[in-house]
Amino acid sequence: MNATKKTWRQRRRARAGQAIAEFVVGLIALVVLFMGMLQIQYLAHNHTLTLNEARAQAGQDAMQTPYILRYNVPRWIGDWNNGRDNVIYSQDDTVVSGNPGSVTAGIVSHAHPTDLSTYAPGNELSAAANTASLLDGLMLTHGRERSPPVAMFPIIRHIVYDTDSITMQGDAWLTWTHIENVR
Repeated sequence: MNATKKTWRQRRRARAGQAIAEFVVGLIALVVLFMGMLQIQYLAHNHTLTLNEARAQAGQDAMQTPYILRYNVPRWIGDWNNGRDNVIYSQDDTVVSGNPGSVTAGIVSHAHPTDLSTYAPGNELSAAANTASLLDGLMLTHGRERSPPVAMFPIIRHIVYDTDSITMQGDAWLTWTHIENVR
């Protein structure tokens, strides 16, 4: 009888030890998952703040007289080449330039700008077809803002993404709005 009790106690202790080990592994997985969600929320919040600042800058320029273009011209992106890390859309990727003429050919030409100018003289779409630079025809203003470095949580840095911080850049393009005084 004493031997039966002993084996029963040993089995009970072994099960208790296994349950504690499973609990610890599950708890670690939940902590990593929670911290990952918190990190994503933190990054998204900082990206939204950066983009809002860029929009505010572009919006301020959009209301100015005369027309202001703060950063030369937009980059017409046709595609991306993966960089050394072979990860798509990462910082070491390079841009394959696109052709702004494809915008004119793909959008403006379908409106038949020459026919449209006979029906509505001086319309903006017909003017865009005859403009040397599509940017001048669209009259875009640009805002750009870079965030301060956003710290990565240590657990995420060690397990998921090996960097101390991430800096984000927000770019916003808005159309220039010229409001004339109407008396």
